[in-house]
Amino acid sequence: MSIIKMKKVAVIGLDTVKEKLISELMEAGVMQITDQGQRLTEEETWKDLGVKDGDDNKVTSLDAQINRVSLALETLEKYSTAKSPLFKTRRAMKKAEFTKTLEGREQIYGDIDYILGLNDQIHKLRELVNKKNADLSAINPWVIYDLPLEIDETRYTNINLGVVPSTVDVEKLTMRVSEGREAVELREIDRDRDLIYLVVITMKDDQEAVMTILKQYGYTPTPFKDFVGTAAVNRERIIKEIQETESRCSQVEKEISTLYKMKYGIECVYDQLVIERDREKVKGRLLKTKRTFNLEGWVPEPAMEVVDKMLTEYQCCFAYRDPEEGDEVPVLTQNNSVVYPFESITEMYSLPDYKGVDPTKYFAFFYAMFFGIMLSDAGYGIVIALACFIVLRKFALEGMTYKMIKMFFYCGLSTILWGALFGGWFGDFFQVAAKVIFGKEITIPALWFNPIEDPTRLLIWSLVFGVIHIFLGMAIKAGMLIKEGKWLDAVFDVFSWYLVILGAAMWLGGSSISEALVKPGMYMAIAGAAILLLTGGRNKKGFGKVIGGFSSLYDITSYLSDILSYARLLALGLATGVIAQVVNLMGSLAGGGIAGALILLFAFIIGHTFNLAINALGAFVHSSRLQYIEFFGKFYEDGGEEFDPFRKNTKYVRLTNDTDGGKK
Repeated sequence: MSIIKMKKVAVIGLDTVKEKLISELMEAGVMQITDQGQRLTEEETWKDLGVKDGDDNKVTSLDAQINRVSLALETLEKYSTAKSPLFKTRRAMKKAEFTKTLEGREQIYGDIDYILGLNDQIHKLRELVNKKNADLSAINPWVIYDLPLEIDETRYTNINLGVVPSTVDVEKLTMRVSEGREAVELREIDRDRDLIYLVVITMKDDQEAVMTILKQYGYTPTPFKDFVGTAAVNRERIIKEIQETESRCSQVEKEISTLYKMKYGIECVYDQLVIERDREKVKGRLLKTKRTFNLEGWVPEPAMEVVDKMLTEYQCCFAYRDPEEGDEVPVLTQNNSVVYPFESITEMYSLPDYKGVDPTKYFAFFYAMFFGIMLSDAGYGIVIALACFIVLRKFALEGMTYKMIKMFFYCGLSTILWGALFGGWFGDFFQVAAKVIFGKEITIPALWFNPIEDPTRLLIWSLVFGVIHIFLGMAIKAGMLIKEGKWLDAVFDVFSWYLVILGAAMWLGGSSISEALVKPGMYMAIAGAAILLLTGGRNKKGFGKVIGGFSSLYDITSYLSDILSYARLLALGLATGVIAQVVNLMGSLAGGGIAGALILLFAFIIGHTFNLAINALGAFVHSSRLQYIEFFGKFYEDGGEEFDPFRKNTKYVRLTNDTDGGKK
């Protein structure tokens, strides 16, 4: 089973049972409720009788509460000293435990307010530190100025502190302001890359004229309001205040870190608010009259019995129909436990169209096989499989993360198999280690053959595997055409290519197996080519009917390119093996003894970690590419939208005794 068939259900019920029904539909998590707001403008009946259901103000209020709770959790997480897990997973809780936790909801809200209050204190203290730092930066250049900053005039003079650009000639400026005046003092206090810091003392009668000259040079006053005492005294005061404020901030942060245990109750409140918000939000997709409501949605066929029972219990009137042309039908795939993890590869590309084919069950085996051939080292396979196994046992993973880790576990097993067939166990590490440490010569023979010694053999097999892979994609396409009643298209556009490709392979390379294959191969290739030439233009008009066959036959270049793409199995497989052997060789250059053994071990850890990381990434990328380009290109119709049922979409808590175990 792959793509699950969907049914569209239309429901009319009494408004008195709406809340209970919505709650039960959320518990079941098997219906995707569609928005019907458009019907109010498109259907005459609803224009007069119906209105959109739901309370937008209540949804907005719940969103605001969720944001507050989320901020409290982020605050706890930010200042927590607890070690973060490698994978963040939802906490498994029974519904009764979840309900019991929420009985203390008012206390939890108090905890949230307290945490947010502490968070506000931190923000205010940090703002104060920033202000003090700004004051410190402003006062630092004036430290050697020894007059109190609050003094800006005497009985007969004005004292001006300010700055001019660093490009100003201070001597020239001094001459300008002193010209024709007996009592003007201009002194440079400090300078940096951008500014020159000046004190200018003038007679009160000359103040306005001197300021006019200074402004011509880009002079900007530097007022020190609310500062008492010298710059040096104020600098020491500000430094002390910054230290005291930072200390208070650290104390508040430490207090928040001691509240981390509160997060479990707060997480329950967060998820409950999300449930309430989603329950209220989904009402906006419904229509209602004075006493009834109207609901529509998509239900997977296997879940119809559950939905039927629920709707009947609440005495609703309902009817199912099959998807119609123009419907945006959501896609739900179902595969067995072995194939299921490989859905992650399909999802990274795009879900299949509802009327198309889910490719996962077809390419899962090939994906793992290609990954194993490309990495091709049993030692690396053991590391990957063991690491994934430990993660799967230790963490309750869900969704895409679970699929990816489980898929890599299978890929690790495949790598062990192909590594053993090719004789790769961390390259030739055990042979090198035996020789360097113990002075012994040992051999670990390949169960099949060593690609480094016989690369041509692996190339041939890579192309063979590629042809099988491509043929499978073509077979799926043929099956789709036959299902649509297009038998001739399947014969002319698919099976004729089987004759061309197989015939050409037997004709050109069959002699290496048996001369008896050459002549039949020639006839098959010619027959296939003739079918393509004669039928390629059957759906075209005019001159296109004549040249259409040549256009179809020209696709041989595309098939040849696709088949040659599988040579990457050889390239990446050799890269892994050669790099592994080079790492081992470098580690062995120090010779025997304890020092040689330690160097070999060091080279083993560093070199093979690097080789595993780089080539595992390459195997992942190129195995995916072979599916997306060479395989999907033969038949795949994508563009489906994922089935998104109305359910408890919790973030922190997984309710284990829900219908589906709470898993996503």
